[in-house]
Amino acid sequence: MEDSNNKKDKIQITIREMEIDDVGAVYHLGEKLFTSDEFPFLYRTWDPYEVTEYFTSDPEYCLVAESEEEIVGFILATTVEKEGTAWKKYGYLSWIGIDEAFQRSGLGLCLYRKLEEVFQKDGVRMVMADTEAGNKEAIAFFKTLGFSSNRQHLWMAKTLKAPTKGRGSRAASRQQNP
Repeated sequence: MEDSNNKKDKIQITIREMEIDDVGAVYHLGEKLFTSDEFPFLYRTWDPYEVTEYFTSDPEYCLVAESEEEIVGFILATTVEKEGTAWKKYGYLSWIGIDEAFQRSGLGLCLYRKLEEVFQKDGVRMVMADTEAGNKEAIAFFKTLGFSSNRQHLWMAKTLKAPTKGRGSRAASRQQNP
């Protein structure tokens, strides 16, 4: 794989299962990629627990791409088992992040292909992923991988206002002393 400066030198990339020592690097790379300016909703959901939860529950589906002992990409996924459904075991790709210097290099494709191999070995027959409807780059990436969006699913969110200090305590005291 060549670097983003189009040098003739090949950069060695290793894709491997994530290790405990990679958790911090994966989190910090995600912090750089999922900013509130570009992805306001993702920014609200990306936190250290996202990385640690996937790593703790499904380490075999957490992969990293490493170049010169530095994490330059990651993919975090899980599986969902549903008895009585056509496929029984589904893969869910939750997060994929590629360092900006390695974007459009094929690294995301390589990470996904490795994840798909792991999924297939584990009996997964369908992989799901989601992204923001306006994230044209991600949609194009997923379509390149063979994903389709034959049905539109709308996922909605609502931000609640923080309660005022005095209001919550008065309501609680009224309930105790009617």
